[in-house]
Amino acid sequence: MSTLVTLDAGDGLRERKKQQTRRAIHEAAYRLVDEHGLEGTTIDQICREAEVSSRTFFNYFPSKMAAALGIPEEPVDDEAAARFRAATGSLVDALCDMIVGGGQFAARQARLKGLVTRHPELIRTLSGMMTATRGRFIELATERASSAAEAELAVTLVLAAVSLTVHNGGDGQVPTAELLMSTIDSLERVRSAPLVDGRG
Repeated sequence: MSTLVTLDAGDGLRERKKQQTRRAIHEAAYRLVDEHGLEGTTIDQICREAEVSSRTFFNYFPSKMAAALGIPEEPVDDEAAARFRAATGSLVDALCDMIVGGGQFAARQARLKGLVTRHPELIRTLSGMMTATRGRFIELATERASSAAEAELAVTLVLAAVSLTVHNGGDGQVPTAELLMSTIDSLERVRSAPLVDGRG
């Protein structure tokens, strides 16, 4: 019994160290790319600042662009996925909680928006990464939706609301699940907004 506890504790420590290393590489890459641009930043510079070897770098990221963006391979942690699978109520509300409940996804979106605005050459890579992230959200949503089409529509709606709240968050406020649901309510209301006479 005690051996199992020790192994579990060791696994937890290793995972924390991996997360710390990943974060250090990302922070170094983010700062260097923001200061010097993508072309003016090398992987060697990132490794020196993060105090890791190039081999370690490539264990975590395939390129300096990916390191600067820092989007994890698994966008939904186990706790958020478990909370979603156990959720009751509406599919969209549960997705809001899963996607921004811990604040990490939305906070990352807000931060990356600034980096990509200053360095548009990152847009293509960010777009590809976000496509993969969206796919994972849809995969999870399909577990609780009545159909794959419903899952895709629900994820599309929630991600549109994330984008809108991040875009409008000029005060740096990170969207919460409640704010996201409020934005979705606004999106639903605009569906029936009447046309106004634009000739006057």
